[in-house]
Amino acid sequence: MNLLYITEQPDQALMQVLSDHAGDIVSTAPEHADRHLHGRYHYIVLDLPRARPELLDKAVGRRGRARLLVLLGQSDSSTRAQVLQAGADLCLPRPLSPEELEARMQALSRHYTVPPNEPGPGLWLSSNRLLLGRGPRQQSVTVTEQRLLALLAQQAEPISRQAIEAHLWEDAAQPRGPLIERHICNLRRKLSELGAPYALQTLRGYGYCLSETLRLRTD
Repeated sequence: MNLLYITEQPDQALMQVLSDHAGDIVSTAPEHADRHLHGRYHYIVLDLPRARPELLDKAVGRRGRARLLVLLGQSDSSTRAQVLQAGADLCLPRPLSPEELEARMQALSRHYTVPPNEPGPGLWLSSNRLLLGRGPRQQSVTVTEQRLLALLAQQAEPISRQAIEAHLWEDAAQPRGPLIERHICNLRRKLSELGAPYALQTLRGYGYCLSETLRLRTD
């Protein structure tokens, strides 16, 4: 499993507990969260001195299947209730016991199930046919769309627009931002028709990433 830890001041004792439970940890400050927020984590932990609604909204929107935990320094029961209503799976006040946090994470792991509105079969992309699909359903894609999806599928981290331009067009003399946006828009429409409307995420001011696993196959 892997975990994204977003905090202004990393808590080393807490990170050790998180590492023992979740394995790999990516730690980042709130101002850099955009580059890391995507749906490929098992857990996202917001460890903040006070509630930050804008950051919470981003985490909820880009969480994919991740469980979202929020730790707040200055908060009351009303604030924590609002955080839960906004989409967090757990909201705890600081100071907190590392043992309690670990126990609560274990409880979340036992009770977490895939949301019923998410289809079981995963997304796939054919490497030798211009097809994108989910289970038996499929959509045709262009050569550029196929290359763009393959690039995103092969990278664990979000990819910048500049890197996408360099990959798709070797001659990068002219910016192709609007053209990339057109391809992204078309792919979002096709993914939505396959039942995956949030699979392709935009990191404003940076680039794009996939919030669902896209399997490359030869057929």
